Amino acid sequence: MKFFKSILIIITTLFLSLGIYSADLNIATLDPQAALFSTNVAKKELEELENSEEWKEVVEELQAKATEAREIQEKTQKDGPTMSDEEKQDAAQKFQSLQQDINFLREKTNQFRNQTLQLISQEQAEKFQVIVTELIRAKGITLLINSGAQQGTLLHADQSYDITQEVIDAMNEKED
Repeated sequence: MKFFKSILIIITTLFLSLGIYSADLNIATLDPQAALFSTNVAKKELEELENSEEWKEVVEELQAKATEAREIQEKTQKDGPTMSDEEKQDAAQKFQSLQQDINFLREKTNQFRNQTLQLISQEQAEKFQVIVTELIRAKGITLLINSGAQQGTLLHADQSYDITQEVIDAMNEKED
């Protein structure tokens, strides 16, 4: 029971502290990936990737393998009851081989895309950081929260809002 009382006191202290601080709170959200990868520079880099011969070759091969696998699957479903065991086994092996090729080619396209995205990130990182810092200052943002894939991740917080020490102190006071 004492434990729950202590937790209640801590939570009350937290809410009171937040109430005091919230008067000057200016919260904003940012999706860093969307910001980086929706720029004209990023769009141009991705377009160049998709227009490259290497990309086109891999995508064409991927589409051809996927079509062939689909045809084998359809034939097996259609003719399955009349196929011999050997024909079924051959079709299954061919299908499995095609699936492995498809997975390899998908991975290859993912690698191409990821390399391009990483390059964009590296090229734009400094510019991005400067712009975000300028916006934080200009808008008086005290808390900046990631609204992208890692939603809720705190990107920036004015140190005056950190109540960690207050929680530690309250916990130490309530120690029995």
